[in-house]
Amino acid sequence: MLRVKSTLGCLLLALAVACGGGGGGNPPPPPPTTATALAYTDPVSTGYRLLRNATLSTPSRLVLDLVGPSGLNGQGLAFILTADPAKVSWVQPPSATGLVQNLAFDPGGASQVLTGADKGGGALHGAVFRKAGAVPLGQPLARISLTLKANAVPANTPVGITLTEGNTLSDTGTVLPLTLATGTLVAK
Repeated sequence: MLRVKSTLGCLLLALAVACGGGGGGNPPPPPPTTATALAYTDPVSTGYRLLRNATLSTPSRLVLDLVGPSGLNGQGLAFILTADPAKVSWVQPPSATGLVQNLAFDPGGASQVLTGADKGGGALHGAVFRKAGAVPLGQPLARISLTLKANAVPANTPVGITLTEGNTLSDTGTVLPLTLATGTLVAK
């Protein structure tokens, strides 16, 4: 009788193992991955646009150059950009002294005006101007930078960058609205 019970117990154990052993059969899904990099695709535009600076960008820090349209001259521009503060932060570009780096509006003999401030809620206020004189706009005019919030964003999450408002100052001193093309930003 002991042999029958032992054989029956072995058969039940073998049947349980063959059926998956009580674990439900499917392995648990992998935990969601957290983004570790920012991937940016430049916009297709010839007007004012934000272009990735490949030399200065790193996986977790995106450096963008605000480039103007070719064939025009101007004295400066001002903008308010927004990005989701739960996903990214505005940070100082490399070698800059503030959140907005002036690249083209060389003060020469005139006074240079430059400002950049994170106003909370993901809003970056920036301005680069010359007091007098104009420069060609078809070049990098200003530089900004974003970093990914560590361990806060699921992988493959889109991150919007939006121009809330902005103006340019033409070579004749006329204030014009700024239209700025932004690319596609994804936390990878």
